[in-house]
Amino acid sequence: MSEDWKPVDSQVLVDAWDEIKDCAEGIQKDLACPDETISKMLRSVAETFDNTVEDILDKAEEDWEEDK
Repeated sequence: MSEDWKPVDSQVLVDAWDEIKDCAEGIQKDLACPDETISKMLRSVAETFDNTVEDILDKAEEDWEEDK
């Protein structure tokens, strides 16, 4: 996803944010963990997405180089 990505409908983004927040709060309540712990968990999940995107882009670049 590019840095300048914008949702087609901003309400969808707001709804998604609320769902993620509600889910994280539910997990935090179930685990009875402090804010710092749930924050680390969310950052870890975000990093997984970042790494996946980087891997996909790296693979696409490698394939493009091989096809040249």
